[in-house]
Amino acid sequence: MALINNQKAYDAFLVWSEGAENIEVYGRKIGFRFQIRMPNFRGNYLSCIEELTFTLDGEPIDPQQTELLLNDKRFRVDELAQLYKEYWNVSDCCVVEVMREGGLQGAHRIGATMRLRYGYSAYFGVCKTVTSKGERTLDFTDEGSGVA
Repeated sequence: MALINNQKAYDAFLVWSEGAENIEVYGRKIGFRFQIRMPNFRGNYLSCIEELTFTLDGEPIDPQQTELLLNDKRFRVDELAQLYKEYWNVSDCCVVEVMREGGLQGAHRIGATMRLRYGYSAYFGVCKTVTSKGERTLDFTDEGSGVA
């Protein structure tokens, strides 16, 4: 069993205010993307992410329709546990791409939950685990994306 700390200081950074836009291929909107940040004061290995889920206007986003872009690579959420060599630097944004026919239009509430294990903070063989939750209203208009 992991030590639990419901630290809230970095939750505001989890869903980032920039980079919200639709994914368009040959003039057809096939999904949308937004950015998240590491909700911690330092980076960590992707294998230390024990949970990563997203919501759109309060409804869960299917993880099978979601991919993460980080370090010039593409990952699925269900691959994170094996990515012990892949480091997420605290200053880097991770792009989340969600396949959704037609993309999004206008302002939408994006939510994220991340449970992160701090491998450097083991006490008596138990690592500290912090759950962060963040939400932000993002604008997915065609003219320009950002915070609504």
